[in-house]
Amino acid sequence: MNSSYLRVILLLGAINLVVSVSITNAITLGHMFGICRALCPGCDHDSLQFLFRHNLVRAQRLEPPLMWDLRLQHYAQQWANQRKEDCAMRHSFTDGGFSLGENIYWGYGANWSPADAVVAWASEKRFYHYRSNSCDPGQMCGHYTQIIWKNTRKVGCARVVCNNGGIFMTCNYDPPGNYIGQKPY
Repeated sequence: MNSSYLRVILLLGAINLVVSVSITNAITLGHMFGICRALCPGCDHDSLQFLFRHNLVRAQRLEPPLMWDLRLQHYAQQWANQRKEDCAMRHSFTDGGFSLGENIYWGYGANWSPADAVVAWASEKRFYHYRSNSCDPGQMCGHYTQIIWKNTRKVGCARVVCNNGGIFMTCNYDPPGNYIGQKPY
């Protein structure tokens, strides 16, 4: 079995165990988070949600799982912190001298989770047509194609609660995807 697929199976299994453990059983929960942290160094609860959901989407296309990258996470956190003031969607940013792929999600209300963001991005699959490598007219599918981009190997994401009550989440990908004229897989 390919080691990439083994890693995603182990990660998915570990996270499923964590989810199924009762919150009242803090010792077992702590132990399981220890296993997950070994598979995703430096990860917290949000990071694990982002990574788990990304890899579920990639597994549907039989693409290798993404690995969590702390450098990308820190970059995403800096970018998210800049948006914290008003959570307005602004499309300009400084890339710090390196090229990254990016997905952005925002909404009002404090209950949006990292899983909600990735599910929303992945839901664009219904608008994507592989044969023509295009989206339905008037629809977006670039968030989905970035998640499943065949050459992407690492992801790092961040989530902030904004001063205006909104939630801003961003993920960065390395190597980036969505090159014009190239198919994602």
